[in-house]
Amino acid sequence: MLKKKSAVFFAVILLLVACKHGQKSSKQKSEEKPYVSLADADTALFRQVQQQTFRYFWDGAEPVSGMGRERIHTDNIYPDNDQTVVTSGGSGFGVMAILVGIERNFVTKEAGRKQLEKIVHFLETADRFHGAWPHWWNGETGKVVPFGKKDNGGDLVETSFYGAGIALCKAILSKW
Repeated sequence: MLKKKSAVFFAVILLLVACKHGQKSSKQKSEEKPYVSLADADTALFRQVQQQTFRYFWDGAEPVSGMGRERIHTDNIYPDNDQTVVTSGGSGFGVMAILVGIERNFVTKEAGRKQLEKIVHFLETADRFHGAWPHWWNGETGKVVPFGKKDNGGDLVETSFYGAGIALCKAILSKW
């Protein structure tokens, strides 16, 4: 589980860094330092990783909530009947991937904004515990799905992952 989260986290960071590649801040414009470009193969790899990460969260989103699923079975066979279980932290990465998808024209701004609004509206009524979101919800109802026998409440780590995604979302969308 930790390896999966680490891999997703690394992919999202890679996506965000690559999206800003080539953009200059006003400070950089005035200083004009030498620009180091990536090889075409590296640029193509970044784009492929970005697009596949976006597709994972876009195509695999739970349809009612728009949130990232905890598990995606491409054969649509869910032996534990958990196809509606969504994750708060994973959805934070999903929000970031949607922003990258908009930036890279994998999806229109309107479609991306609509999906982001669906996620936010879901969270307005989903279970919360003293402001913290749980690790998992039922994506159709917004009710908590216990993470364990003694852990069915708020998850600060997962809440922070989602919070980072939505904070980035607010910052970027306010500029569009």
